[in-house]
Amino acid sequence: MKNTYRLLPFKLLMATLAFGAFQAHAATSVSDADIMNIIKQRIDTDKKGVGMVVGIVDEKGSRVISYGYANLAERRPVDADTLFEIGSITSAFTGVAMMDMAEKGEIRFKEPITTYLPDGIRVPYYDDRKITLADLSSHRSGLPAAPGNSGSDNPYTGFTAAKAYEFLSGYQLKYDVGSRYVYSSFGNGLLGLALSQRAGTDYDTLIKNRVSTPLGMTVTGVNLDAGLQKRLATGYSSKAQFATVPAWNFTSFEGAGGLHSSANDMLKFLAANMDQTKTPLNGTMRKLQMPFEPGNRLLLVWGGYNNKFDSSILGLEGKTGGYSSYIAFDKKAGRGVVILSNADVSVSDIGNKIINADFPLTQ
Repeated sequence: MKNTYRLLPFKLLMATLAFGAFQAHAATSVSDADIMNIIKQRIDTDKKGVGMVVGIVDEKGSRVISYGYANLAERRPVDADTLFEIGSITSAFTGVAMMDMAEKGEIRFKEPITTYLPDGIRVPYYDDRKITLADLSSHRSGLPAAPGNSGSDNPYTGFTAAKAYEFLSGYQLKYDVGSRYVYSSFGNGLLGLALSQRAGTDYDTLIKNRVSTPLGMTVTGVNLDAGLQKRLATGYSSKAQFATVPAWNFTSFEGAGGLHSSANDMLKFLAANMDQTKTPLNGTMRKLQMPFEPGNRLLLVWGGYNNKFDSSILGLEGKTGGYSSYIAFDKKAGRGVVILSNADVSVSDIGNKIINADFPLTQ
């Protein structure tokens, strides 16, 4: 089994200040050797993975640790340039695009989403409380986790915008809009549609124009050309002892989880969120890390901070039929991580452990 450690060039912004903040919030870290051992244990011993790529940002800079295979039959190893489906982490990119549009006066968070959808689309509401863009992003819309065909191995294949609007028009809310947090991939997809509609483009182009290109991310997107397709890791399902599964096809509902990315690209996104690199989107990202309304600790996109073990972690997990992923960071500790895996087994416990060694691993 091939494993690699890859060091990447990285320049810390305001190094002295960052180091001081790190010292003041000294969460115990995990060494690179320990991280490799954890990955090997998960893949070789626990049989809960096929290939895994870990990208880390901390006081040492940024680097990648990888182990396992992008394709078992070909024995092709994973590395920092291997592409993966990132599932619901797609919503973090949607959120940055949304905030960018809000800063430029193109949208308003608390306007009903009907403002941004084609004329004639019925959107359910509860006691005159209408669903807004903020409700979709903060998962307080009352919409379900997935559409009615969510039992499928590929639940969004063929799920066109027209079908999404049809499903939305017939759905009955089960509780008040804004009254509770319930994660909704359907809401993510609908938000992507609404923003794309307002921007006058498709979702893939929206994300490339507003997020990927400004951050210098060259491979992150929905659609993969022939060259990028060759770099895509094969997805595997743990339900069938790691049998291959087809890639998910989101048709025109890509905001539900349709992006692909690599560790090299995701490190750029992670470092920008941590203010460790200077980009046009630093301020935009910082706004998403703060409550968007007075008296409410809930954040757009990220939900809220994980404060266990004296941490202050923002994180998002993604999962599709044959992939799992996790991105998280603790700016006070000066440490962040992205994990990409081509098996449908959660990796969030590994990510939290890397940020703060006090977090336990799943047994």
